[in-house]
Amino acid sequence: MKNLIFTLLTLLGYSLTFAAYPDKPITVVVGFPPGSAPDVAVRSITQKLSARIGQAVVVENRSGAAGTIGAASVARAAADGYTLLFGSASSLTVGPALYKNLSYDTVKSFAPIVQMLRGAFILTVRADLPVNNVKELVALAKQNPGRMTYGSSGNGSLHHLCMEMFKSAANVYITHIPFRGSPQSWFALNSGEVDMICDSMPNPIPLIQSGKGRAIAVTGERKVESLPKALTFKEQGYPVLNIDFWYGFLAPTGTPSDIIHFLNTEITAVLKDPEIVNRYMAQSIEIVPGKPEDFARLLADEVKFWPAVVDKAGAKID
Repeated sequence: MKNLIFTLLTLLGYSLTFAAYPDKPITVVVGFPPGSAPDVAVRSITQKLSARIGQAVVVENRSGAAGTIGAASVARAAADGYTLLFGSASSLTVGPALYKNLSYDTVKSFAPIVQMLRGAFILTVRADLPVNNVKELVALAKQNPGRMTYGSSGNGSLHHLCMEMFKSAANVYITHIPFRGSPQSWFALNSGEVDMICDSMPNPIPLIQSGKGRAIAVTGERKVESLPKALTFKEQGYPVLNIDFWYGFLAPTGTPSDIIHFLNTEITAVLKDPEIVNRYMAQSIEIVPGKPEDFARLLADEVKFWPAVVDKAGAKID
Protein backbone atom coordinates (compact mmCIF):
# COMPACT_ATOMS: atom_id res chain seq x y z
CA MET A 1 0.00 0.00 0.00
CA LYS A 2 2.80 2.43 0.89
CA ASN A 3 4.44 1.76 -2.46
CA LEU A 4 1.15 2.39 -4.26
CA ILE A 5 0.62 5.69 -2.44
CA PHE A 6 4.19 6.76 -3.19
CA THR A 7 3.73 5.91 -6.85
CA LEU A 8 0.47 7.85 -7.07
CA LEU A 9 1.98 10.89 -5.38
CA THR A 10 5.00 10.73 -7.67
CA LEU A 11 2.77 10.58 -10.74
CA LEU A 12 0.63 13.43 -9.42
CA GLY A 13 3.68 15.56 -8.71
CA TYR A 14 5.06 14.88 -12.15
CA SER A 15 1.74 15.75 -13.74
CA LEU A 16 1.60 19.03 -11.85
CA THR A 17 5.18 19.81 -12.88
CA PHE A 18 4.42 19.19 -16.53
CA ALA A 19 1.17 21.17 -16.35
CA ALA A 20 3.24 24.26 -15.51
CA TYR A 21 5.57 23.81 -18.50
CA PRO A 22 6.70 26.14 -19.85
CA ASP A 23 6.61 28.74 -17.10
CA LYS A 24 9.76 30.60 -18.14
CA PRO A 25 11.65 31.36 -21.38
CA ILE A 26 13.07 28.49 -23.42
CA THR A 27 16.57 28.81 -24.90
CA VAL A 28 17.30 27.24 -28.29
CA VAL A 29 21.01 26.86 -29.00
CA VAL A 30 22.11 27.01 -32.64
CA GLY A 31 25.73 26.08 -33.28
CA PHE A 32 26.26 28.51 -36.14
CA PRO A 33 26.67 32.29 -36.36
CA PRO A 34 23.93 34.89 -36.82
CA GLY A 35 22.83 35.14 -40.45
CA SER A 36 23.78 31.55 -41.29
CA ALA A 37 21.16 29.24 -42.80
CA PRO A 38 20.48 27.36 -39.53
CA ASP A 39 20.17 30.64 -37.64
CA VAL A 40 17.67 32.07 -40.14
CA ALA A 41 15.71 28.80 -40.19
CA VAL A 42 15.40 28.51 -36.42
CA ARG A 43 14.31 32.12 -35.96
CA SER A 44 11.46 31.66 -38.45
CA ILE A 45 10.15 28.88 -36.19
CA THR A 46 10.86 30.21 -32.69
CA GLN A 47 8.90 33.40 -33.23
CA LYS A 48 5.75 31.47 -34.04
CA LEU A 49 6.45 28.83 -31.39
CA SER A 50 6.69 31.55 -28.75
CA ALA A 51 3.27 32.91 -29.76
CA ARG A 52 1.75 29.41 -29.52
CA ILE A 53 3.07 28.46 -26.09
CA GLY A 54 2.90 31.88 -24.44
CA GLN A 55 6.58 32.03 -23.46
CA ALA A 56 9.64 33.63 -25.01
CA VAL A 57 11.77 31.24 -27.09
CA VAL A 58 15.25 32.76 -27.22
CA VAL A 59 17.87 31.83 -29.82
CA GLU A 60 21.45 31.62 -28.54
CA ASN A 61 24.29 31.36 -31.07
CA ARG A 62 27.23 29.22 -29.92
CA SER A 63 29.16 28.80 -33.13
CA GLY A 64 32.32 26.92 -33.98
CA ALA A 65 33.63 23.48 -34.93
CA ALA A 66 30.78 22.77 -37.36
CA GLY A 67 28.12 23.17 -34.70
CA THR A 68 29.68 20.73 -32.24
CA ILE A 69 30.39 23.44 -29.63
CA GLY A 70 26.72 24.34 -29.41
CA ALA A 71 25.68 20.68 -29.36
CA ALA A 72 28.08 19.94 -26.51
CA SER A 73 26.65 22.78 -24.43
CA VAL A 74 23.13 21.39 -24.75
CA ALA A 75 24.27 17.85 -23.93
CA ARG A 76 25.51 19.25 -20.58
CA ALA A 77 22.35 21.27 -19.88
CA ALA A 78 19.61 20.39 -17.41
CA ALA A 79 17.07 17.95 -18.86
CA ASP A 80 14.09 20.15 -17.97
CA GLY A 81 12.88 21.30 -21.39
CA TYR A 82 14.27 24.82 -21.06
CA THR A 83 17.44 24.33 -23.12
CA LEU A 84 17.01 22.86 -26.59
CA LEU A 85 19.34 22.26 -29.53
CA PHE A 86 18.56 23.23 -33.09
CA GLY A 87 20.75 20.50 -34.52
CA SER A 88 22.08 19.63 -37.95
CA ALA A 89 23.83 16.74 -39.64
CA SER A 90 27.11 18.66 -39.35
CA SER A 91 27.08 18.61 -35.56
CA LEU A 92 25.19 15.40 -34.86
CA THR A 93 26.07 12.77 -37.47
CA VAL A 94 29.03 14.06 -39.51
CA GLY A 95 30.82 15.65 -36.55
CA PRO A 96 31.28 12.36 -34.66
CA ALA A 97 32.94 10.87 -37.74
CA LEU A 98 35.40 13.76 -37.99
CA TYR A 99 36.05 14.82 -34.40
CA LYS A 100 37.44 11.99 -32.31
CA ASN A 101 37.13 13.60 -28.89
CA LEU A 102 33.60 14.98 -28.76
CA SER A 103 32.15 15.27 -25.28
CA TYR A 104 28.77 13.91 -26.37
CA ASP A 105 27.33 10.83 -28.04
CA THR A 106 24.61 11.78 -30.51
CA VAL A 107 22.40 8.77 -29.81
CA LYS A 108 22.91 8.69 -26.02
CA SER A 109 23.20 12.40 -25.16
CA PHE A 110 20.06 13.77 -26.81
CA ALA A 111 16.33 13.18 -26.85
CA PRO A 112 15.09 13.88 -30.40
CA ILE A 113 12.00 16.09 -30.59
CA VAL A 114 11.26 16.58 -34.28
CA GLN A 115 13.07 16.81 -37.60
CA MET A 116 12.20 20.06 -39.33
CA LEU A 117 13.69 20.64 -42.79
CA ARG A 118 15.61 18.84 -45.52
CA GLY A 119 17.22 20.18 -48.69
CA ALA A 120 20.01 20.03 -51.22
CA PHE A 121 23.51 21.46 -51.48
CA ILE A 122 24.38 23.56 -54.51
CA LEU A 123 27.84 23.56 -56.07
CA THR A 124 28.26 27.20 -57.09
CA VAL A 125 31.27 28.64 -58.91
CA ARG A 126 32.27 32.28 -59.25
CA ALA A 127 30.74 33.92 -62.29
CA ASP A 128 33.98 34.36 -64.26
CA LEU A 129 35.17 30.76 -63.83
CA PRO A 130 34.98 29.26 -67.35
CA VAL A 131 32.92 26.18 -66.49
CA ASN A 132 29.22 25.38 -66.91
CA ASN A 133 28.99 21.82 -65.61
CA VAL A 134 30.83 19.26 -63.50
CA LYS A 135 32.72 17.76 -66.44
CA GLU A 136 34.23 21.13 -67.31
CA LEU A 137 35.05 21.86 -63.66
CA VAL A 138 36.87 18.55 -63.28
CA ALA A 139 38.87 19.20 -66.45
CA LEU A 140 39.90 22.67 -65.25
CA ALA A 141 40.84 21.38 -61.79
CA LYS A 142 43.04 18.67 -63.31
CA GLN A 143 44.79 21.29 -65.41
CA ASN A 144 45.45 23.36 -62.27
CA PRO A 145 46.04 20.92 -59.39
CA GLY A 146 45.94 22.69 -56.02
CA ARG A 147 45.57 26.13 -57.54
CA MET A 148 41.78 26.21 -57.44
CA THR A 149 40.04 26.84 -54.11
CA TYR A 150 36.73 26.22 -52.41
CA GLY A 151 35.23 27.90 -49.37
CA SER A 152 33.21 26.24 -46.62
CA SER A 153 31.41 27.23 -43.44
CA GLY A 154 34.19 25.60 -41.43
CA ASN A 155 36.20 22.47 -40.88
CA GLY A 156 33.97 19.45 -40.39
CA SER A 157 30.86 21.09 -41.82
CA LEU A 158 28.76 19.35 -44.44
CA HIS A 159 29.86 22.08 -46.86
CA HIS A 160 33.44 20.91 -46.27
CA LEU A 161 32.52 17.24 -46.59
CA CYS A 162 30.45 17.79 -49.73
CA MET A 163 33.51 19.12 -51.55
CA GLU A 164 35.82 16.46 -50.14
CA MET A 165 33.44 13.77 -51.40
CA PHE A 166 33.44 15.41 -54.81
CA LYS A 167 37.24 15.73 -54.87
CA SER A 168 37.59 12.05 -54.02
CA ALA A 169 35.05 10.92 -56.61
CA ALA A 170 36.53 13.13 -59.35
CA ASN A 171 40.16 12.53 -58.34
CA VAL A 172 40.99 16.24 -58.28
CA TYR A 173 42.91 18.43 -55.84
CA ILE A 174 41.13 21.67 -54.88
CA THR A 175 42.39 23.64 -51.87
CA HIS A 176 40.05 24.10 -48.91
CA ILE A 177 39.60 27.59 -47.41
CA PRO A 178 37.50 27.27 -44.22
CA PHE A 179 35.51 30.18 -42.83
CA ARG A 180 33.59 30.65 -39.58
CA GLY A 181 30.18 30.32 -41.19
CA SER A 182 28.38 30.37 -44.51
CA PRO A 183 28.05 34.16 -44.88
CA GLN A 184 31.83 34.58 -44.91
CA SER A 185 32.17 31.95 -47.65
CA TRP A 186 29.54 33.74 -49.74
CA PHE A 187 31.47 37.00 -49.47
CA ALA A 188 34.64 35.17 -50.46
CA LEU A 189 32.99 33.76 -53.57
CA ASN A 190 31.52 37.15 -54.42
CA SER A 191 34.93 38.82 -54.14
CA GLY A 192 36.75 36.08 -56.06
CA GLU A 193 38.74 34.97 -53.01
CA VAL A 194 37.56 31.39 -53.63
CA ASP A 195 36.52 29.68 -56.86
CA MET A 196 33.53 27.72 -55.56
CA ILE A 197 31.37 26.70 -52.62
CA CYS A 198 29.06 23.74 -51.98
CA ASP A 199 26.45 25.37 -49.77
CA SER A 200 22.94 24.49 -48.66
CA MET A 201 19.75 25.93 -50.07
CA PRO A 202 18.78 28.73 -50.22
CA ASN A 203 22.14 30.36 -49.39
CA PRO A 204 23.62 30.52 -52.91
CA ILE A 205 20.46 31.84 -54.58
CA PRO A 206 21.18 35.59 -54.15
CA LEU A 207 24.69 35.09 -55.58
CA ILE A 208 23.29 33.17 -58.53
CA GLN A 209 20.43 35.59 -59.18
CA SER A 210 22.78 38.58 -59.01
CA GLY A 211 25.12 37.01 -61.56
CA LYS A 212 27.97 36.71 -59.02
CA GLY A 213 27.84 32.91 -59.06
CA ARG A 214 26.77 30.02 -61.29
CA ALA A 215 25.09 26.82 -60.09
CA ILE A 216 26.55 23.76 -61.81
CA ALA A 217 25.28 20.84 -59.71
CA VAL A 218 22.93 19.91 -56.87
CA THR A 219 23.20 17.04 -54.41
CA GLY A 220 20.53 14.44 -53.70
CA GLU A 221 18.02 12.72 -55.94
CA ARG A 222 15.87 15.71 -56.84
CA LYS A 223 16.51 18.74 -59.02
CA VAL A 224 15.90 22.12 -57.40
CA GLU A 225 12.86 23.84 -58.89
CA SER A 226 14.33 27.31 -58.53
CA LEU A 227 17.47 26.19 -60.42
CA PRO A 228 16.05 24.28 -63.40
CA LYS A 229 19.32 24.34 -65.37
CA ALA A 230 21.42 22.79 -62.61
CA LEU A 231 21.58 19.01 -62.97
CA THR A 232 22.15 16.71 -60.01
CA PHE A 233 25.61 15.27 -59.41
CA LYS A 234 24.10 11.85 -60.15
CA GLU A 235 22.92 13.01 -63.58
CA GLN A 236 26.47 14.23 -64.23
CA GLY A 237 28.12 10.95 -63.29
CA TYR A 238 28.72 11.34 -59.54
CA PRO A 239 26.01 9.36 -57.70
CA VAL A 240 28.03 9.30 -54.48
CA LEU A 241 26.91 12.89 -53.75
CA ASN A 242 23.43 11.75 -52.83
CA ILE A 243 23.33 13.76 -49.61
CA ASP A 244 20.95 16.31 -48.08
CA PHE A 245 21.17 18.76 -45.21
CA TRP A 246 18.59 18.69 -42.44
CA TYR A 247 17.71 20.50 -39.24
CA GLY A 248 15.78 19.41 -36.18
CA PHE A 249 15.07 20.09 -32.51
CA LEU A 250 16.53 18.01 -29.68
CA ALA A 251 16.71 18.17 -25.89
CA PRO A 252 19.22 16.74 -23.41
CA THR A 253 18.64 13.07 -22.77
CA GLY A 254 16.48 12.47 -19.73
CA THR A 255 14.02 15.25 -20.61
CA PRO A 256 10.54 14.02 -19.56
CA SER A 257 8.67 12.33 -22.41
CA ASP A 258 5.58 14.51 -21.82
CA ILE A 259 7.67 17.61 -22.51
CA ILE A 260 9.20 16.02 -25.61
CA HIS A 261 5.78 15.17 -27.02
CA PHE A 262 4.38 18.59 -26.10
CA LEU A 263 7.20 20.28 -28.02
CA ASN A 264 6.81 17.85 -30.93
CA THR A 265 3.12 18.75 -31.19
CA GLU A 266 3.68 22.50 -30.97
CA ILE A 267 6.62 22.65 -33.38
CA THR A 268 4.80 20.42 -35.86
CA ALA A 269 1.85 22.82 -35.74
CA VAL A 270 4.19 25.71 -36.51
CA LEU A 271 5.63 23.79 -39.47
CA LYS A 272 2.11 23.50 -40.90
CA ASP A 273 1.55 27.25 -40.70
CA PRO A 274 0.82 28.49 -44.27
CA GLU A 275 3.42 31.26 -43.98
CA ILE A 276 6.12 28.73 -43.03
CA VAL A 277 5.02 26.26 -45.72
CA ASN A 278 5.08 28.92 -48.44
CA ARG A 279 8.43 30.28 -47.29
CA TYR A 280 10.21 26.96 -47.59
CA MET A 281 8.43 25.89 -50.77
CA ALA A 282 9.75 29.08 -52.37
CA GLN A 283 13.27 28.09 -51.26
CA SER A 284 12.97 24.50 -52.58
CA ILE A 285 13.35 23.18 -49.02
CA GLU A 286 11.20 20.29 -47.85
CA ILE A 287 9.37 20.40 -44.51
CA VAL A 288 9.66 16.93 -42.94
CA PRO A 289 8.09 16.81 -39.47
CA GLY A 290 7.42 13.49 -37.80
CA LYS A 291 7.44 11.74 -34.44
CA PRO A 292 10.44 11.80 -32.07
CA GLU A 293 11.09 8.14 -32.85
CA ASP A 294 11.31 8.93 -36.59
CA PHE A 295 14.02 11.48 -35.90
CA ALA A 296 15.78 9.03 -33.58
CA ARG A 297 15.98 6.46 -36.38
CA LEU A 298 17.45 9.02 -38.77
CA LEU A 299 20.14 9.95 -36.25
CA ALA A 300 21.03 6.32 -35.56
CA ASP A 301 21.23 5.48 -39.27
CA GLU A 302 23.37 8.50 -40.16
CA VAL A 303 25.76 8.01 -37.26
CA LYS A 304 26.52 4.61 -38.78
CA PHE A 305 26.62 5.95 -42.36
CA TRP A 306 29.04 8.88 -42.20
CA PRO A 307 32.27 7.30 -40.86
CA ALA A 308 32.74 5.18 -44.00
CA VAL A 309 31.96 8.17 -46.21
CA VAL A 310 34.45 10.36 -44.34
CA ASP A 311 37.15 7.70 -44.59
CA LYS A 312 36.57 7.16 -48.31
CA ALA A 313 36.59 10.88 -49.04
CA GLY A 314 39.74 11.34 -46.99
CA ALA A 315 38.21 14.36 -45.25
CA LYS A 316 40.38 15.79 -42.50
CA ILE A 317 40.06 18.57 -39.96
CA ASP A 318 42.70 20.98 -41.19
